[in-house]
Amino acid sequence: MALLVVTSCYAPHLPEGIPCSTKKLCPEPMMCSFGECVTEVPPCIPIDAGPGKLTIPKLREPLVVDGDLADWPTCFLTVDPGNAGLIRDLGANGRFTPGRFSIAADATHLYVAAEVQSVLPLGDEPPPDIYKNNAISVYFDGDGTFTTASYDANAAQVVVDHANREQGFHSGKLVALPDLVTAAATGPTTFTIEMALAASSFGLAAFGKQIGFDIGLVGGDGSVMTSELVWFQACTPPACGCSNGDAAPYCDAREFGTATFAE
Repeated sequence: MALLVVTSCYAPHLPEGIPCSTKKLCPEPMMCSFGECVTEVPPCIPIDAGPGKLTIPKLREPLVVDGDLADWPTCFLTVDPGNAGLIRDLGANGRFTPGRFSIAADATHLYVAAEVQSVLPLGDEPPPDIYKNNAISVYFDGDGTFTTASYDANAAQVVVDHANREQGFHSGKLVALPDLVTAAATGPTTFTIEMALAASSFGLAAFGKQIGFDIGLVGGDGSVMTSELVWFQACTPPACGCSNGDAAPYCDAREFGTATFAE
């Protein structure tokens, strides 16, 4: 009696989300998207957001910081006069600089991108007073503890203008931030900015699981700062406020929102 043995090959079905190969290849029918194998490339990676709270999507590979948002992977959040947590009208006469921003992280760096509507003139003030130009102002607290108006040792304000001039501030004083990389591009009606920072930019070995975060879209004509649309304001006078009588995150860290790194 003959024994017939039938054999077949078993090909395991690998799940979405596995890392791409070093050559950015994936098992068919998947494709590589920002370091992960997926069956369909998403339009952007969502950012979970609530009032004053963000979750920072985790990327498998670093981003190229070049001012071009075409390859930016995470979704954007809008900031305009209708939804800004704080509107600073310093002479804008209604000509604010609305826009959108996004945030992401990899194993070693934190990334921020923004696209802002230009308000002419863009301004040409050199450092350190580049906040007098069209710019963005990003506020960080690297370990997520910000209980006083004064910035603590690992907090900083980073201003980058439309021409990629940059300046760091710490409770109004000038600071240099190591390991900060920025890029900007100016179009007919908007300018875009990308930046990358490391924990070492704030004197830390590692970021906290949650950091203090805020961002302002700044209008300025080169002579004076005319406006700032701030994403969030955690507290207002009389509970919060600055020694100069103002109430804004540039002088009161308690007004920051928070951003939590995704697991």
